[in-house]
Amino acid sequence: PQIDPVTIDPSRQSAFAAEILAMDFEPIEPSFVEADKDYRRITFADGVELFYAPNPLNDLFSLSISIDVGTEENDKLSLAAALMDVAGTDSLSNEALQKEWYRLGSSFNFGASENASGFSLSGLDEQFEASLELMMSAIKQPSTDSETLEQLKSILIKSRQDMKSSPPAIARALNLYNRYGEESPMLESLTTEEIRATQLDELLSLPGALLDYEHTLAYTGSLPLEQLVEVLRRHHPLAGDLKQPPAYRFRTVREISANEVYVVDQQTAQAQVRIEFADGEYNADDRVPASVYTSYFGSGMSSVVFQELREARALAYSASARYGQGSRLKDQNLMLGAIGTQTDKTADALDAFIDLIDNMPESEERFEETVTALLNRYRTSKLSFREVISAVRGWEKLGFKGDPRAESYARLQTLQFSDLLAFQREHVKNRPKLISIVGDLSIIDKTELERFGSVKEVAIDDLFVD
Repeated sequence: PQIDPVTIDPSRQSAFAAEILAMDFEPIEPSFVEADKDYRRITFADGVELFYAPNPLNDLFSLSISIDVGTEENDKLSLAAALMDVAGTDSLSNEALQKEWYRLGSSFNFGASENASGFSLSGLDEQFEASLELMMSAIKQPSTDSETLEQLKSILIKSRQDMKSSPPAIARALNLYNRYGEESPMLESLTTEEIRATQLDELLSLPGALLDYEHTLAYTGSLPLEQLVEVLRRHHPLAGDLKQPPAYRFRTVREISANEVYVVDQQTAQAQVRIEFADGEYNADDRVPASVYTSYFGSGMSSVVFQELREARALAYSASARYGQGSRLKDQNLMLGAIGTQTDKTADALDAFIDLIDNMPESEERFEETVTALLNRYRTSKLSFREVISAVRGWEKLGFKGDPRAESYARLQTLQFSDLLAFQREHVKNRPKLISIVGDLSIIDKTELERFGSVKEVAIDDLFVD
């Protein structure tokens, strides 16, 4: 049946809401991270930086070793990380190793992503040295047998086959294929034959070899910095020159001149629709307007997208959008929109979503509420001591020498509604869009989709590596 849109007046308030909002309160001043107070940074060795943040609450610690070497450099690192979960050391079986971690009250993990790998350790500071010694043994002398590796290979191959029948996995693979084409990460992962041909020795040698590269140590805990350095030097001695990490790989979104619609025919209860496009490289000047735009337009239940698509028009089970800035200098920005909709409403939902993106509803009152909410987030969302180091390292990748939020907080207070409208016009409005749809084509009319751009039906096998 035809559903008439509900007219929503966001300016209306109940008497109770008005009473609450009129209450007096003491304003909270924001708190920002300060070097040498909230954290310290020293050179541990040539090519090795050490970040230190004190834990003022208890004697729990966390330690990480981060290396800018990932699967782009060696695509078997992810397989080595999986093997480490079931491996032991040269003197402990995996079962005995797990018992030792339990006895120490510590946990250890190894993971690898496209451009980085990392080891993490956490536990009690009174067991820090023993835990560190055990971690180094696990990294440098991992041990298991070929039977364990073969079992792991079977599990990984089966899980990859299962992804081809999983709607969320298919939707993610389609999004990446539409975004990057043949350079989709899903198509660049290890093939089944490469997994089967992998030998035990080459995997066991990979974790320890990572420590031959320049890396970063990060510790949060109650040990004094001087004591920490002494313990680290005993169990993580470094001799000789360390290797330079490889260049960071920046993935580039496909360039298009008009909308393109990629569709996977899949019998699902609802259609999953994704709209996205790239928008140049990261620019620090856009930090504040980008965050305001995302909050105003697509993030949360008070945003334009949620209110219009779900609440007013009943076109969505879920709906959101965001303008995602690059995570480091030279990284691309990406505008993203996602909607889960009833399959027979796919064309209507897509039409409404594209119209909202290109012709954003303008409300000064919503803008003021958005700015107020963001200012309050700065005031009340103090970084915990456990979050400080990762935040600082993230800011450094974006070129900041210190906490950039102080400047952002000040700029937010002077931002005008016209600045938001200008950002939308310059960075979002009328851009060619990559549209990805996973849904039942016996219900979705392909000819209806053609009014949004050229339509290409994609086979599931084209999304995943064999």
